[in-house]
Amino acid sequence: MPDLKPFARSSTDLLQLIIEDEHIGIWELDVGSGRAWRNQTHDEIFGYPELLDEWTYDMFLEHVVEADRARVDERQQSALANKDEWRFQCRIRRADGQQRWISAAGRPIFSPAGEVERLIGHVIDITETKEREARLGLLTEELNHRVRNLLAMIKAMIRLSGSRAKDVGSFVTALEGRVGSLARSHELMIGDNSAGLTPSEILKTELSVFPALRDRAKISCGDEPRLTASMGQGLTMVFHELITNAIKYGAFSTDTGSVEISISHTDGSATIRWKERGGPTVGEQASAGFGTTLITGAIGSRGAVDLRYPPDGVECVVELDID
Repeated sequence: MPDLKPFARSSTDLLQLIIEDEHIGIWELDVGSGRAWRNQTHDEIFGYPELLDEWTYDMFLEHVVEADRARVDERQQSALANKDEWRFQCRIRRADGQQRWISAAGRPIFSPAGEVERLIGHVIDITETKEREARLGLLTEELNHRVRNLLAMIKAMIRLSGSRAKDVGSFVTALEGRVGSLARSHELMIGDNSAGLTPSEILKTELSVFPALRDRAKISCGDEPRLTASMGQGLTMVFHELITNAIKYGAFSTDTGSVEISISHTDGSATIRWKERGGPTVGEQASAGFGTTLITGAIGSRGAVDLRYPPDGVECVVELDID
């Protein structure tokens, strides 16, 4: 028969390597005394750089945050009563004050009389996993919100553009332009989702569709705010409608007209001013078309849009609540 001792030693060394490499804390709890044996990784997870002289179940509970403590203790008592495994996730307060997430499990070891004598198990730090889950949940919520906004806006575009269109061709042209504006906004959003968008980036993207207008739109801005996805989409639609209207009826409908856009930012708010010059004489709108309705309503509750029609050129002031 071959000697199995070298194999046993190799298996033990491999198990030790896995435990250390994966940063797994190992513990064994005496149920009667509440005292526990554990490895150094266990104590490191709880914020102790060196192995403590003693560790007890009560010491463990003191590290569990108060909001989770009763649940964790109840699960242990239930596991003991049912002679079952003790599994849980909870938040802990480490010795250095950091709050972390742990996942732990303990399997019962029985006495000759069939009672649970000890629990032996492991504990790992799952803080990074929990943070990734939280970020994923936030991104999913934002995506759902954005999709709802997009669908609602497209539905409104179809309904209002169709009711005011003179023919199918004008309806298709208007709708394509507005949906295209939303698509460009989406491309900006996914390009650098963590950083957000600035008003000037959105405006320049909208103007890039009309290269001939580049030198006729004079943009001045200082410190700009970063916008949320929903606010960026709303501002994209405002800029698209202002540019489209200026091409049809305003400053961009002539060879010499221009638009001045200033962007300013103070604590908690941002102001965007659009002023057309050199176009045809403007008269007050008798009734609001969909473009006007969209401009004044695209920002929603996070700001306000003031659209004016002085004779020398359309003016629009957009106030954004940043906080």
